Amino acid sequence: MPRPRVLQWTPFALVAAIAVLIATVALITADDSDGDPQDVRIVARQVGDGRAEVALQVRSESHTWGERILPDQRFLAPDSEAGIWRSSSVISLDATDDADGVDPAAVGLTATAEMRGPAGEPMGAVTIIQGPRGLLIQARLSGVPEGWHGFHIHETGSCAPDFTAAGGHYNPTGIGHGVLHEDGHHPGDTVNIYAHADGTANVDQYTVDATLGAGAATLFDADGSAIIVHEAPDSYGADPAAGARIACGVITLS
Repeated sequence: MPRPRVLQWTPFALVAAIAVLIATVALITADDSDGDPQDVRIVARQVGDGRAEVALQVRSESHTWGERILPDQRFLAPDSEAGIWRSSSVISLDATDDADGVDPAAVGLTATAEMRGPAGEPMGAVTIIQGPRGLLIQARLSGVPEGWHGFHIHETGSCAPDFTAAGGHYNPTGIGHGVLHEDGHHPGDTVNIYAHADGTANVDQYTVDATLGAGAATLFDADGSAIIVHEAPDSYGADPAAGARIACGVITLS
């Protein structure tokens, strides 16, 4: 008989999942039955008629998310404590108090990306602040063509020589592209930004999918990360369709 999966969660997290209906609601750092840390997340998606399907996923050692543990697969054991979610599976998880998997030592860290265009011209800056639940991303840009533009975190902290060195979108978990992806999107995805006629774009965004501290989704892995602005808007689907890279900045700790 497989042992049950046990997850400590708060009623607030479940309410948020149903109310907001976004792909990833909470990332939880948990210990498996051997005491090794693992990431577990609550995911939700709309299934029609205003109803939400809420499920769990566990991230494997290869940093990919496992299959959903769906609502009809979960149960509360008669002897379970309040706030314990049990589901039939091969491991047992006892969650820590770190509800979103953020390294407490990282809270308050700040990183910046000095943005430049293809000819090296300054195009403003992006500031990233580590909070207790995720990252606040603040872009203050100039010289951007008027209209909507894709705005992404890329996998390598390099812009030379023509921004291709930044690689693809930051995607440590191997999940699909697009904020409308039914299984969730990778951490490099953000929403589009809009530049006004004077070339300015002032943007605040927030993500719970990446961190400045330690962890599988840190922006400071072995080769770092970068911010890219594209010439066209992101499609939010499987094909980004955002076109050429018109600005790039390497993310560095302030």
